[in-house]
Amino acid sequence: MLYRFREKVDSQELQPGAEEVQFTVRVPEEDLGELFCCLYKDQGGRYSAFSPYLQLEQEKETAPTRSIPSFPPPVLSVEPSTGVVKPGDMLSFCCSLPAPPQSQSHSGYSNKPVTFLLLRTAEQTGAKSVTLQPQASQVSSPEPQPGVFTVGPVRGGEEGEYTCIYQITKKRRLVNSTVSNMVQVTVTDVLPLPTLVLQQQTDVWHFLCTGSPSYPGAVFSLYLADSELPIATHHARVIHHQATFPIPVQDALVVLYQCQYSVHLGKKWSNSERSRPLAVTRGNSPPPSSGVDWPLVLGSFSAVVLLLCSVALVVVVAHRKVKAAAEKKRKRQEAQFWTQVHAKDHVVDLTLRRSSFTSQDWAGGDTETASRSPLWNSLSTFTTPIH
Repeated sequence: MLYRFREKVDSQELQPGAEEVQFTVRVPEEDLGELFCCLYKDQGGRYSAFSPYLQLEQEKETAPTRSIPSFPPPVLSVEPSTGVVKPGDMLSFCCSLPAPPQSQSHSGYSNKPVTFLLLRTAEQTGAKSVTLQPQASQVSSPEPQPGVFTVGPVRGGEEGEYTCIYQITKKRRLVNSTVSNMVQVTVTDVLPLPTLVLQQQTDVWHFLCTGSPSYPGAVFSLYLADSELPIATHHARVIHHQATFPIPVQDALVVLYQCQYSVHLGKKWSNSERSRPLAVTRGNSPPPSSGVDWPLVLGSFSAVVLLLCSVALVVVVAHRKVKAAAEKKRKRQEAQFWTQVHAKDHVVDLTLRRSSFTSQDWAGGDTETASRSPLWNSLSTFTTPIH
């Protein structure tokens, strides 16, 4: 796509096998000072950055036609030199000019670069072509250190292939140099560190490598501490985050072992760092763990507590049943007693006997009995018997 300043002028589709497109534009003489630029879109629908602006100039008939000079590629280096970093580290890139040949010491190559650009390979989905896009946030200023870029702190998305270019002003326009060499950056230690221990099962000792529970189904590898290639690999099940390895036959007296696990994240494999070295002595079984076996003690104590609780529960239930049976027996006996009492015939034999009382007995007798006798009237003045 060709643009005149900010207005789209023309667009063409790239033919198979072609690497460039030519545009033919009729420009009036009064518009020779217009600025033109171009960009392209890849198969995935992503747009590239705009090219530098090109200003049209009136061609002089006396001036011979000169081709655009090709500037030599710069040299890109990175610190650390291996390109392997951890999250939180800093990356330092240096895009420098190569030593100019003697034959070009007086040519345009001696021009001072206006600016340096650091480029990173964009991720592609299924496409084999590589798209380089300049990152505006990583454009180096000429001062104080031209060509030096600082990237970080690293968070995991800085992996990829890096290159750089420089731009030189030629006839009031910017000309790009050839792309530099490629530098690969890899971010490690994104996954938690695994642990490697010795474990005994049915009188057989083996290695147990445990990764992060957040990444089940990982691929575990067992290494010698000074070896780059694994001596054993095991793919854990989907729900497991650990793997066991048999102890290899070793020639040395003491051997250090390490383990590592790998997880497929997105479109690539991410590797954890190796575990801390574990020393294994030849010919001797791993020493038993010293001290109290707390899991066994806690398990026994739990069993005793459970047994005592069960016995106490049985005693309480039995006591309640015995108490309920005694209460029922008592109520049954009381019911039988009152039934017998109500069944009896309550008849009282009251025999009346005639007795003669003297006046003395009447005077000094039981006044309470006389007062209660129906033949005595306490309100009468005279004691006259009633017949």
